[in-house]
Amino acid sequence: MCKRPETKIEPPAEEVSTQLKGEAIAPSHTAKERSTKYDWLLFLGPALFWKITPIAPMYITVIARMFFTHLILSLHYMFVDKENYLNKISEKQLKRERDDYLTGYYLHMWAQIPLQLLFPSMFFSDNSGIKQCIFEAFLAHIFVVEPLYYAAHRWLHVPTQMKAMHGFHHLSINTLPSTSLVQNFHEHFLYVATFGPAFFLPYLLFGRQHWVAVGGYLVAFDVINSFGHSNIRIRSWLFTSKYSPLTYLFYTPEVHLGHHAYFNKNFCLFMPLWDIMLGTYREYRKKDVQLLPKNQQDFVFIGHNGGLGHLLTIPELSVYNMYDNYVRTWLPLSTEILVMHVIASITRLLAPFYYCPRYCVANEYIGRIVCLSRSPYDYMKSSRYNDVNKDIVKLIKKEHQKKGTRKFGLGNLNKMKQLNDGGIEIAKMVKEDEYLKDKNIRVWTGDTLTVASVYHIIADMPELQSFYYIGAGGKVGTAVCEMLVKSKPNIKIKIFSRHQILDHPNISYSTDLSEMADYEVVLAGKILSNKMYKTALKNVSGDVRTRVLLDYTVPIMPIEAIQKHSADIKHIRVGLLKTQTNNAFLKGYWDICMAHPQYHIVPCHFGCLLHTVCERETNEVGDICQKEVDKLWRMALARGFSNAQIEVS
Repeated sequence: MCKRPETKIEPPAEEVSTQLKGEAIAPSHTAKERSTKYDWLLFLGPALFWKITPIAPMYITVIARMFFTHLILSLHYMFVDKENYLNKISEKQLKRERDDYLTGYYLHMWAQIPLQLLFPSMFFSDNSGIKQCIFEAFLAHIFVVEPLYYAAHRWLHVPTQMKAMHGFHHLSINTLPSTSLVQNFHEHFLYVATFGPAFFLPYLLFGRQHWVAVGGYLVAFDVINSFGHSNIRIRSWLFTSKYSPLTYLFYTPEVHLGHHAYFNKNFCLFMPLWDIMLGTYREYRKKDVQLLPKNQQDFVFIGHNGGLGHLLTIPELSVYNMYDNYVRTWLPLSTEILVMHVIASITRLLAPFYYCPRYCVANEYIGRIVCLSRSPYDYMKSSRYNDVNKDIVKLIKKEHQKKGTRKFGLGNLNKMKQLNDGGIEIAKMVKEDEYLKDKNIRVWTGDTLTVASVYHIIADMPELQSFYYIGAGGKVGTAVCEMLVKSKPNIKIKIFSRHQILDHPNISYSTDLSEMADYEVVLAGKILSNKMYKTALKNVSGDVRTRVLLDYTVPIMPIEAIQKHSADIKHIRVGLLKTQTNNAFLKGYWDICMAHPQYHIVPCHFGCLLHTVCERETNEVGDICQKEVDKLWRMALARGFSNAQIEVS
């Protein structure tokens, strides 16, 4: 029997973090967005000075800083956040931070140009003095930069400065390592002046400095600063005992996270000594949370790669890309697929499967998306189908052996009719496998809920009298059409297909894609090439009536012919369920790497999660059982998930 739906609504993580005793208050900041469209010019601009001053030191330094920042960000995701489903950063914060976290690097390059021109010996002293320069910069940091930063930081918390500048940084309550780099544009100039004495002062005193020492200082500074914004708990007596020197001389992440939580405490840079001496220190401990057991894994959704556009969204490359739309490169699609195939083939030698973060379902179950290291090319060639199916069964076997997982969902390409007859062949292979045959493995496609989602998209348009359907030949499209002609007897459907799928007076067929122009609404359940759309729209003799292309294909890719057409056709992704940000039914990063917004989920994935919660013990493969469509839809609605609203003007 299906369990009672989890309807608890929790405050967003950002709000929870600020609901602390005493002095926790939300920072204010003037909401002014800076365009970052041309920031790449800030990076390339210093190269124009190559004839009058060496530019290599600047670029070596900034590239090293970028490398270590991304390395720390990736390692933090893999070893801290990936398995902790309670650590989730909002898409809004990710976008805001991505737009700014490298800006300081560019500005430091521009600050270095005039210094190199005015004080060349500040960067190009004799190489034999590099070690001494590093030591002098270290001393200057301890005795000058630390107290100077403390004073500057307290000044930034004056309400007028907080509103004008520093509040931008404090918009991030839950932090990433790279949050340390996110500042208001004007605030970066203050930090250039604050941290500059670390190498400028030794130069004035001793008449020497070297760019290696400057670059090394900046890289080390970034690493330590990132450490302070990480979610690592370090509570060794070495850092907490009042008798340990490190308690006063080096901070832990919780010291600085306390600053983000309490707002007007813990102003220090890296040395809590200044807060302790001046009465602004306050102990802070991140709440110890109870997670479900590390080895628990109740469900696995077997995903697939959709091309280079999907590869670019994996958080190991950058957590800031997790919710990006599918991005096409300047390469032709066929070349992109070939490049992705080469990458997947090499990856498969080392890691046959890619693991996304685990997430929590209804506070009781653990799910995870695991993708085959296969490219779209493998799903386009029938000669490779057997190998793909074997990989699916191999993954099922591995996850059961490792974590006892019995329930598996199949992502879009992994249940193609040509590949395994909508999952039927996979269920058969599981039954025939010597190890799996008696393990009560369940295989689900989740397509029943996909049908419900797509059906309601059309059925909930009260004024819609007709539409053009691309890709209605599959089991989802067939079920949607059958339900529509029953519930909306006056609706007319024209299907783009060479084969007659359904025999009904309200359903007609077309082999000419240009006929889509006769319909205000076009529904796409099959990926067609940009060339096909371009040719079709070019061959239209009269006006193009199409106003919207509703697309539930996976992966959904931008269609240039649609985007640039003079008729202003809207290309809208549908077949997505959305929920509130504070819906506690799902916790963690259950919504990443799918080229859709945060707190959205593809229906087939969510359908499998409903089966998990309801402890379904039968397979869901092959054709759609229409009797279950309405049942699953009501279950989804009861748990706070529904179609996103669309507007057709």
